[in-house]
Amino acid sequence: MALKSLSEALGLLVKKPLVWMPGLFAAFSILFTYYIITLFGSVAALAAGIILLLVFPAFLAGTYGIVIGEKSSSADFRKYAVYGYFRCLIPNVVVLMIGFVLSNTLTYILLMLGISVDTAFYFSIFLIIPLVFFFYFADISAMVNNYAAFRAIKDSALRVTTGSISVTAFYLFNVAIFFAASFIFSAIWSLLAVDVLTPITQMTESEILAMSQEELLALFTSPEIISSGCMALAICAIIFVPIFVTYKACFYKRSLLNLPAQPSQQTQQGTVDEKGRWYKYS
Repeated sequence: MALKSLSEALGLLVKKPLVWMPGLFAAFSILFTYYIITLFGSVAALAAGIILLLVFPAFLAGTYGIVIGEKSSSADFRKYAVYGYFRCLIPNVVVLMIGFVLSNTLTYILLMLGISVDTAFYFSIFLIIPLVFFFYFADISAMVNNYAAFRAIKDSALRVTTGSISVTAFYLFNVAIFFAASFIFSAIWSLLAVDVLTPITQMTESEILAMSQEELLALFTSPEIISSGCMALAICAIIFVPIFVTYKACFYKRSLLNLPAQPSQQTQQGTVDEKGRWYKYS
């Protein structure tokens, strides 16, 4: 199912152009935030970034709706975007807050036990993995089933547990796509920043080692490097964000939508005696 869902998602990128909207908005957000930070500073850029992040769930909801509902018109996209905005926003915020609280709590506990900051940080990051694994479909569940945030989170975990083998394959495909996106990002970034990086490639190892940390930091945080990185990130967002979002919706529709939210329980035959005790028939 995971491979069939990926094939369907790639086909929808051609059949339904509106599924590209999350990627286009993500690319716009990256470039706009960079534009704000260069003109008005980091505080204004942070505010703009938060506002854009709060808008993004509308594009997720619109894409989920036209994929699962098998629609393709812009009117349907807008309808699903309005209907599913808060249903996508709130579960994602709740999951984010749960991850933030748990990771910080774990970090503080490990630091109090005398563990180094780096090790504590890695453990706290590792804690995020099961949260993503079990709660990844909470926003779709809230939208499709009209669930409240915590019920949608629970429903996502139960459905993931029920379809564990296919879900594992789904995540492995996502990891493979992520690595492909990282490779393409690095290639595009290097190509855009070739004028700045070429002198570095011509330096000997001793020359690089002789540079101070301040010089290396200034070199790799130059405006040319940062602007090239933002451009490369925006290009990758246009390409890969629609793939991730559409693939998620296709997999949910194919593999998780019709699964029971809880494991089925067989009805056991028995009787109750006069004291209220239940006995199962053998």
